Amino acid sequence: MDEELGLYLERKLKGVYYVLLKMGAKKEDAEDILQETAYRFVQLLDGVDERYMDAWLYRVAINLFYDGLKKQKTMGRYLALFETDDLLDLYTPEQSLIDGEFEKQMKIAMSKLRPKDTEILLLKYSAGFSLKDMAHLLETTDKSIKTQLARAKKRLRKMIEEDTYFE
Repeated sequence: MDEELGLYLERKLKGVYYVLLKMGAKKEDAEDILQETAYRFVQLLDGVDERYMDAWLYRVAINLFYDGLKKQKTMGRYLALFETDDLLDLYTPEQSLIDGEFEKQMKIAMSKLRPKDTEILLLKYSAGFSLKDMAHLLETTDKSIKTQLARAKKRLRKMIEEDTYFE
C-alpha cells in the first residue's frame, strides 16, 4: 500500500471512529471495528471502487458495529448507549435553536427515535454526508434517503411537540 493511500485511509478512519462513538460504541469497540475495517479494506483494495471508498469504509464499520450489537443481544440497549451530547456539540443549523432546557429535552427525544432514524440524522448532520453518499452507503436511492431524512426529522419534531416539557 503506498503512502498516499495510507494517509487517506488514516484520515477517513478517524471520521469513521467519531461516528461509531456517536452511535454508542465504546472506545475500545470502536478501535477494534476500525482495525477490522482497515484489514478488510486492504484485503479487498482492488475490489473497492475509488469513487465509493468513503461510503464503503462507513458501511463496513457500521455493519460491524450492528453485528457486535446483535452478538451481544443488546440492540435494546443501543439507544441507552447513544450519546446525543456529541451530536449536539457539533454545529448544525438546528443547533442554533437548541439551548439550556431545550437541549436536554432534545436529547430525550433523540433517544426515542428508531436506530435507523438516528443513523440517518447522524450521517447527514454529524458526518456531513451528501444525500448521494448516504444513498450509496445505505444501498438505496437519493430520493429514498431524502424521504427517510424528512421522515426522521418529522418524527423528531413530532416527539418534541408532543412532549409536555417543551413550551
